[in-house]
Amino acid sequence: MSSVEGIARGGSVEVLKHLHLQLDHHFRMLHERRQALRPPAPVYALEHDLVGEELELLLAAVRGAVADGLDARYRTWWLPFVVFAAEIGYDYVGGEFWPLWAQRAPGWEGGPDWNVPANRKRIRQWFRRFADAYGGAEPTGGFASNFTIIAWPITHAVMPADLQRQMAQLLFDSRGVLTAELLADPDALGACLASRTGGYSERFRILCGNQSLLGQVAVALLSGDEDESPYLVRSTLVRLVAGLSDEQVSRSWLSRARHSANVIRSSGFLPTGAGSAALQRRRRVPAVSNPRLFLRNQNGGWRPYLELPDLTPLQASNPQVDQELRSLRPRVEGIPRPLARGRLLWPGKVLLPTWPRPGAPAIALERGSDAVNELIAEHCSIDPGPWWLFARRSAREAIEVKGKFVRPGKEYCLVGRAGSSPPSLPWIVPTMTPMEGVHVFECKVPEIIGAAEVEQLKVVGLTVTSDVSIRPVGLVPGSWDGDGAVEWLAGEPAMLAVKSAHAADKCAVTVDRGLPFVLEFPEGEPELFFALENLTVGTHDVNVALLTPETDRPRFSGSLAITIRDPHSSREAATEGTAIRLFTTPARPKMAELWDGRASLSIDGPLETRAELSITLRGGDGSDLERQLYGISVPFSDGAWERLTEQVLRKKKMLSAFEEAESCEVSVFRNGVGFASLVCERGFDPLRWVLAKRHSGQHDARLVDRTGSDDTQVHMFSVEDPLVGKEWDPRGPIAVPATGGLLQATSGKLAAAIILPPEPNLLRHTDPAMPRSSGDTLHEVQRLIEGHRRWLDADLPADLFARHQQAQVLEAVTMALVSVIAGHRWANLERKRKKAGAHRQIELLDEMENLVGESFKQRAAAKRIARHLWQWVDSPDALSDGLADAIEVLVTFSGMGDPHAVADFLLALASKPGAVATWAEPERDRLLRCVLISPALIRAGRFAVLGTEALRDASDQPASGDRR
Repeated sequence: MSSVEGIARGGSVEVLKHLHLQLDHHFRMLHERRQALRPPAPVYALEHDLVGEELELLLAAVRGAVADGLDARYRTWWLPFVVFAAEIGYDYVGGEFWPLWAQRAPGWEGGPDWNVPANRKRIRQWFRRFADAYGGAEPTGGFASNFTIIAWPITHAVMPADLQRQMAQLLFDSRGVLTAELLADPDALGACLASRTGGYSERFRILCGNQSLLGQVAVALLSGDEDESPYLVRSTLVRLVAGLSDEQVSRSWLSRARHSANVIRSSGFLPTGAGSAALQRRRRVPAVSNPRLFLRNQNGGWRPYLELPDLTPLQASNPQVDQELRSLRPRVEGIPRPLARGRLLWPGKVLLPTWPRPGAPAIALERGSDAVNELIAEHCSIDPGPWWLFARRSAREAIEVKGKFVRPGKEYCLVGRAGSSPPSLPWIVPTMTPMEGVHVFECKVPEIIGAAEVEQLKVVGLTVTSDVSIRPVGLVPGSWDGDGAVEWLAGEPAMLAVKSAHAADKCAVTVDRGLPFVLEFPEGEPELFFALENLTVGTHDVNVALLTPETDRPRFSGSLAITIRDPHSSREAATEGTAIRLFTTPARPKMAELWDGRASLSIDGPLETRAELSITLRGGDGSDLERQLYGISVPFSDGAWERLTEQVLRKKKMLSAFEEAESCEVSVFRNGVGFASLVCERGFDPLRWVLAKRHSGQHDARLVDRTGSDDTQVHMFSVEDPLVGKEWDPRGPIAVPATGGLLQATSGKLAAAIILPPEPNLLRHTDPAMPRSSGDTLHEVQRLIEGHRRWLDADLPADLFARHQQAQVLEAVTMALVSVIAGHRWANLERKRKKAGAHRQIELLDEMENLVGESFKQRAAAKRIARHLWQWVDSPDALSDGLADAIEVLVTFSGMGDPHAVADFLLALASKPGAVATWAEPERDRLLRCVLISPALIRAGRFAVLGTEALRDASDQPASGDRR
């Protein structure tokens, strides 16, 4: 009889005791070794080192203890339960965690005298004890705070099996940025890898939020087949590698990433070329390019453009960068209005209506945290001037020369602030520009420049270089300004050519002020070619000094700034094709947001191009549930997407597949033109509602609660009384009322809400009531804003009738809020407008204009709004700018501040009041107090909103959609 069989004969209690003592010794020894590391590393429960019969014995003992009620006899020996939980975490694929536990240990979720919440909390207590006694890993960040119990076993699973493929892909995609320093520092490697996970699944991004864990696992996986890792026991590492090797693609990704890591560990930094010596390198953080300015000759003058930089490498310094880049609107210096949320994740250039002001941040996130905005300002700036140099690429475009070098025989544009005097040279002549505050000069540099001309150029910060030129050769670089600055992707060799106008024998090259290496010019050749290999991600200063035959001392020199760019695609509104681009706002919407109107989608491409758009719904295992193809015309607007989703949701197959789907892929393709795609996930949320349809046609709603908390509350809000919630039991299914409604679950600061689908036959008999108001106080307005936000932000099922019901409630709440602030006369108008119907709204425009206000300034503002309504029908930007101009006098008199900011606030308050809930509370409440004091402002905003809607409906023109 084997020892395992002998132990098993003792019963579950004896088995648990034996395994507990064995695991205790194992984890204590492991803890001692991890504490000796610098910095110390944690221990994971998955590193139990049990295999085969021993592991099966543990699993059976835990199942037996659960079936027997898990009384105190079993709970004394708690370590096997921690290992059991980690094993479940390893197999977890993102659904509900506890049903999986109950499947592995029958009886866990019920039985006589069984306390489900208490036993779940006991699992967390045991993991905390494991952390204290053995230096066990602890969950961190939002994952730990939102998933208070299941975060522990998932963290201790190291890398759940269903996420291992993405881990292999991440290591493969990141092989070009690996350095010896990163491979020796798990925390730094984890931060680097975490900053590159934007295009991966939400669950994987959540896992990678624990950067320390990510770095330790990555270092272990990148070690050789026979190497021991100090961060994972060999049995666990072999298990992970075996899981990654089950699939051919994953095995190839891991193998190639390991090969790159081995090359980096075994090789030094050796540029190719005769006589080269090893260079000293300093550690660098991922680089963020300063925004590059461009000039384009349009409409008879030069106009400035700004190329948006890739800010995602900053995530390595502050993980909050990722969330704020996605969710907040960026302000770009020189553009008066903020860009759309997530716009910094899109490629391309933006037009600057005005020249950037000196000292102002180049880019800042509206209502962003101080830490993130300071980080952006530190790494992202525009040259303060007062002079800027642009190399002419063609007759219509010029690119900024950061180094301000000019070369004989070349053409440039010189931009200076108004009032600054250009060099008095005949080949520098003024030209037309529509920009205020600067003047532009075109420069045709002669082949021969005299000493006096050189001195005049120095006055405006320009340098003439002609003795030595350094330029990229070979593989085309990602960017090259023609003088002084070049970019390559990590992993690409930096091939350079040095050319001298003088006889030279040798060339001394210095990188980042390290030790120089000397290269010899080919005999009789004026140009020398060489490569700098293994440059790390970041910006490097390369200096070249020529050594003449007469002396080994340098006589002529030149320099070049080389930026090595992280090759990952961080701009994830979608993948970008050669000529087709797919954009969404926000940049990475969830699946529900893409279908319920909270996110917009548009496609850019060559005008009047026909393309094929594919919509694919997939299950949790990645299998296709339903796929639809549509022919579209590019460009494809966000309004066109909204109309298409309504058409899609009328198809029963898509409707039924939507509720079951965990992800949706939207792709667009045109042969010979390009391809772009976007994948949206359902989302791995602590709280989530699931709808199921009965055979009778009615719906049931069920709450998926992953919080591990026993204080979750559920409230039902009816259509008839949309701001008052009635409490419901969160356990078990909830029958959906025939008239629909809204269900909201809350647990601490977490919340999840869903619009409930009504029975179609009852829609015409159900009319959302305008919420009753208790006065015109700030508190009442805040209550209405919060109520509107609840209905606005709730998830929508794939049901057109639910969407209709939501729109009706939102309009009723908006009418109530406007009526509270605007007064009883305007409230009467709102009721009259509701009875008139959509086709008669235009008949009320004159009455709206008259009710805006009675003073001369108020009537003037109303008249100006009425006069320009037609011009604002199809342009949200024109509407906002026009309203700002119309109410400028009223805003100045009320002391509210910038008219444009006030116009944005009023338009939101008068159309989607729930949207202002996201404004900073002090600023929002200040503006609300001002509007309560000056109600003519809300009447003006509402007139502008309703007037443009009435004219649009009258002309049968579709809405252009919210601006991106």
